[in-house]
Amino acid sequence: MSAAPGTAGSVGPVVPGGPSGADGSGAAGRGRRQLMIWLVPPLLWFTVFMLIPYCMLFYYSLGSTEYMTFKPGFSLANLGRVFCEEPYLSVLLKSARIGAFTAIGATILAYPVAFCLAFHTRSARAKLLIYLLVIVPWWAAYLVKAYAWKTILGTNGIINALLLELHLIHEPLTLILYNQFSVILTLIYIFTPFSILSIYAQLERIPTSIVEASSNLGATTFETLTKIIIPLSLPGVLAGAIITFALATGDFIAPALVGGPDAVMISNVVINLLGVAFDWPMAASIGIVVIGVGTALISVSQYLEHRAQARF
Repeated sequence: MSAAPGTAGSVGPVVPGGPSGADGSGAAGRGRRQLMIWLVPPLLWFTVFMLIPYCMLFYYSLGSTEYMTFKPGFSLANLGRVFCEEPYLSVLLKSARIGAFTAIGATILAYPVAFCLAFHTRSARAKLLIYLLVIVPWWAAYLVKAYAWKTILGTNGIINALLLELHLIHEPLTLILYNQFSVILTLIYIFTPFSILSIYAQLERIPTSIVEASSNLGATTFETLTKIIIPLSLPGVLAGAIITFALATGDFIAPALVGGPDAVMISNVVINLLGVAFDWPMAASIGIVVIGVGTALISVSQYLEHRAQARF
């Protein structure tokens, strides 16, 4: 006998939007709200500290200056002046050259340290000690580190004192300070830790089984290094080089302390445009160009990284 409608034994149709439907939509709503809670802070930070300043920078680059007063406009003349007028283009190229030499020097010094840390340091205590040796210089103020090199390279510095003591020179050398060499040397010392950590992070991802398999198949240490380890570590090398290049190209303290008239960099020009000439549109245009160069470098590095990954 079938149960009568409305009794406990009856099974009625499931109504859409009933309790189960309400729970599902409620869970989805809570998920969306939680997602928004997580997304809003980074989006807000990016908008306030990245998007708005870049838009303002571009807005100022389109204007002009008359009697030290900014006048809004919609002209790309300032961007053209960066590439057509002196000393902007020559100083920009010189800054890029100093940044490139700094990146190359930092990479050459950083790779052996990162390689040793990744493959030849088994003890946790030894790794911690090397980490400290790499990171501790960051605890010192940037100005102190740059000024230290001014003392080392000066006429009464350690290098000249040692050369005089060994009777290799008869009077202090002046060619090792207040030039591009002293700026590059100071920047390499300051920014090499960035390259070390970037390269080490990539080397640490390489499975040791690949290195062991290469050795078991008869490859020499040099072949393993050049055909396996270096290509696989290329993303870390490029990341460290780009970071070092960007920081060195935009530096202004080292040129002011250990550089001479021949070592003026683009950041020093921007400071003069902002504080002396009050030419904010020209300074903003230089900033736009530097940002564009940085974006191009990042795009090229990503392309090279994808090609390297495709090969392996």
